[in-house]
Amino acid sequence: MKLYTMAALAVATLPLAACLGSEDNELPDNYEEVSSLYEAVQNEELEVASEELMSGTATLSGAIAIADLGEDEDLEAIGALTLTANFTTDKVTGTADSFALYEYDTSEVEASLTGSLDIEGDISGTSMTADLEGTLTDDEDHDVALTMDGTFYDSDGALAVVGDIEGMIDDDSVEGGFAAIE
Repeated sequence: MKLYTMAALAVATLPLAACLGSEDNELPDNYEEVSSLYEAVQNEELEVASEELMSGTATLSGAIAIADLGEDEDLEAIGALTLTANFTTDKVTGTADSFALYEYDTSEVEASLTGSLDIEGDISGTSMTADLEGTLTDDEDHDVALTMDGTFYDSDGALAVVGDIEGMIDDDSVEGGFAAIE
């Protein structure tokens, strides 16, 4: 797992939570908690989830960030993430939506993105791998085909997942990170 990517994303996006001016473009409600998960994983403060935490079905919510977007690679897309982990069938499903593009330097919303991305994947041990696909639209449609790789953690007794994403948006290679908590 590329923890340095996730840590960089967390540091780059933390100021955004305080700088949002539009109700339509707010970061997910638990964004600060999700950002803290990045830091905790980087600092090796969290234990990998136990079998007890990883039983039955769990619904996790959080955020996803895709870095270095735009012609000058100075934009970041941040959206809300909802995952359902079924540990009985070893499957993970979900959606990512409510995306907006933010400028790195000013933390201002550049544009809202409509559409959602579907998530389907597998759980193996304490890890998950999933495809994240769909179309996001600003003034044009953008085809998104990403792969999510994450690890389940115990965050003070709550199940959490933190990981990296990489893949393609249109014809451009992108990467980023995600985190969600029960």
